[in-house]
Amino acid sequence: MGQPKATWEKFDDEISDNLLRGMAAAFALVATADVDIAEDEIQRFVDLVKNEPSLRRVDVESIEPLFRSLASALLEDPESGRRRALEIVSATSARHADLVIAAAQMAIVADSHLLNVEELALREVCQALGVDPEGR
Repeated sequence: MGQPKATWEKFDDEISDNLLRGMAAAFALVATADVDIAEDEIQRFVDLVKNEPSLRRVDVESIEPLFRSLASALLEDPESGRRRALEIVSATSARHADLVIAAAQMAIVADSHLLNVEELALREVCQALGVDPEGR
């Protein structure tokens, strides 16, 4: 159980950009809601970071292994991982709420499956951002 905690600590140490933190946490939370992480989901997140103009300064090469570890930590300890991810999402600036929600929505379609647990995770992301889930 020490590994998920260490992974979150590494995430905190290595990722200082609040937008990237919020997007990664939201995407990982939704992508792992089905108790799995597909390679397509990981690649979709990396592509999202690569193509987001607000994240141009981010070293994309370092993101993939870090995101993979983050998703694994969520799968290994889902309850504390969920709490931690939602804390990170809620700390995201309100001006970035649309981008964080869009990242979470992309996670739903990244593996070509739409599941109720992913929709519920998306609702939690919206609520953590103070956004009405029905209005998204």
